[in-house]
Amino acid sequence: MSRKGLDIGSLEDFEPRRDSAPQEHGRKHTSLAEKPGTGWSRREAAQEGQFTIRARLETIERFKQLCRPPGGGRFTYGEMLEILMNKAEGQD
Repeated sequence: MSRKGLDIGSLEDFEPRRDSAPQEHGRKHTSLAEKPGTGWSRREAAQEGQFTIRARLETIERFKQLCRPPGGGRFTYGEMLEILMNKAEGQD
């Protein structure tokens, strides 16, 4: 079974539709940015970042194993990094 080719030649005369300016019907249109607290609720920006650590494969594997302790449960890499940093700083 062969595929039918896409005929893009028919798109040569394509032009986007030009909408006229929206008409006002006695109502003032304001954006949500102009009226905070209305419309969709805003979410706080995530206070997270990302970085890359270059390490030996054995070290990376050890770190992954720490994130999956025996007996169940899991830690994200970020959670484990925080645990290890707290321990290193004596804040355990």
